[in-house]
Amino acid sequence: MVKEKKILLWICLVFLLLLTTGMGAFASSGSQVFDEAGLLSEDQIADLVQKTNTLREKYKMNFVVVTTNDAQGKSAREYADDFYMDHGFYDDGEAKGGATFLIDMDNREIYISTAHDMIYYMTDDRIESVLDTEYPYIKADEYYKCLSGMVDATQKYMDKGIPSDQYTVNTETGEITRYLSLRPIDWVIAVGAALILAGSVCGFTVGRYKLKWGSYTYPYKQKGRLNLTNQSDHFTNQVVTQRHIPKNDDSGGSGGGGMSSTHTSSGGGTFGGGGRGF
Repeated sequence: MVKEKKILLWICLVFLLLLTTGMGAFASSGSQVFDEAGLLSEDQIADLVQKTNTLREKYKMNFVVVTTNDAQGKSAREYADDFYMDHGFYDDGEAKGGATFLIDMDNREIYISTAHDMIYYMTDDRIESVLDTEYPYIKADEYYKCLSGMVDATQKYMDKGIPSDQYTVNTETGEITRYLSLRPIDWVIAVGAALILAGSVCGFTVGRYKLKWGSYTYPYKQKGRLNLTNQSDHFTNQVVTQRHIPKNDDSGGSGGGGMSSTHTSSGGGTFGGGGRGF
């Protein structure tokens, strides 16, 4: 009897382990396509599933495709943000960020929601450009072409990289965060400057003491002195300033250049994005 109880206990433990493991891997291994409005054919869904999974593997980013007939009383922006969080994509430890591509038939709006690193790639201007390109398809009820086009355009912008002038603006607080990165040319300049400085110091030292290589030994034991200080350098890649940013009442972002406007979702996540009514 005791042995049977132990076996039953082990079975329960294994079941719970498999269940929790499955839940944790939901966002990373499950489908990223959710056609809740029934706008796509089976072949179209299969194509989008394959495409989004391939892109996830390549970029370590989530590409979530969603359609809905019922936004549950939310705006398109709120629905897209909450969907991304509620389905475990926001806290997915395997992805560096991601985007939700939504067709909201309830609010009659297409929307692109961005999270984490995707905010840097998809600036307001880039999102507006994608919406401009795909808008004719949604107006013509070409739902697959619209969604597939938004995903493809986002991939192209990721291949182009983060704009050199990218910065994020929190539309609720006015806080500005600038993205700083070192390009290969920056490393070359830094190394070159260091070599020039080191050569100058060496030349100055040799000239000052009039040293002749191989003919003089400096009495370092008698005249040498060593002072050690402890210093820690911390690399930061963000510069934060604050200024007032007028709030925009519509759901889309606005602004030029490399600006990515952000907001806080009802679940406490930070998102960027923009939308277009149809």
